[in-house]
Amino acid sequence: MNLRKTAVLAGAVLLSTTMLTQAEAAAGPDELQQQINDVLAKTEGGVQISQNEIAWNGGQAIMSFPLPGEAEAPPSSAAAVKLQTKASGVSAKSVQAASAGSEALAASDGCPTEVFGNDWYCFYQYENFGGRRLQWNGTHSKDDTVFFSVYDFDNKTSSWSNKGGKYIYVEGRSVTGQDRSCYENSTHLWQESPHSSKAFVGASLDNKADCFWTSITG
Repeated sequence: MNLRKTAVLAGAVLLSTTMLTQAEAAAGPDELQQQINDVLAKTEGGVQISQNEIAWNGGQAIMSFPLPGEAEAPPSSAAAVKLQTKASGVSAKSVQAASAGSEALAASDGCPTEVFGNDWYCFYQYENFGGRRLQWNGTHSKDDTVFFSVYDFDNKTSSWSNKGGKYIYVEGRSVTGQDRSCYENSTHLWQESPHSSKAFVGASLDNKADCFWTSITG
């Protein structure tokens, strides 16, 4: 191939690469990243810790998104596992030992297991534990009610999993748009017993959860 043809070919490759880069830039972030960006824009204090996860308050709450082409959020990433270990107060060595001994760090629904203590509970965007997963392990008395709106998850729960020893009390707002009404005069939706789960909350309760609190002891 002569120098002229080589130069023309190189120029064509460069032009093609430039056009592809420009097209990708024009298309903006991928769908998963856009979903994450939307939640970060609507909430405060969240930090993206992996390709598909957001954490608040050092991992006290973690939201996991399904990966492209998947219906369910995957088990916690290495970054989330690190935060879960710290949040639950267990040692990293014990988690590593459990993993090496083939103990599951997450249940089939993706919610953390007792390897990280006995208090983990999760809420899911869709039935059958699909869509986004939002998880906690902390104690929240009624005076410390958790409002789903803080995580852009109000009226989005269709299934749940309680892997811990606490009771979880889930409520709905008595006044649309007012979080305070979920504390002062809420509508009781359901109670989660320790070590239980529900693949679908039922048509009458679907997408109605606005807040929750937990029992004090497990």
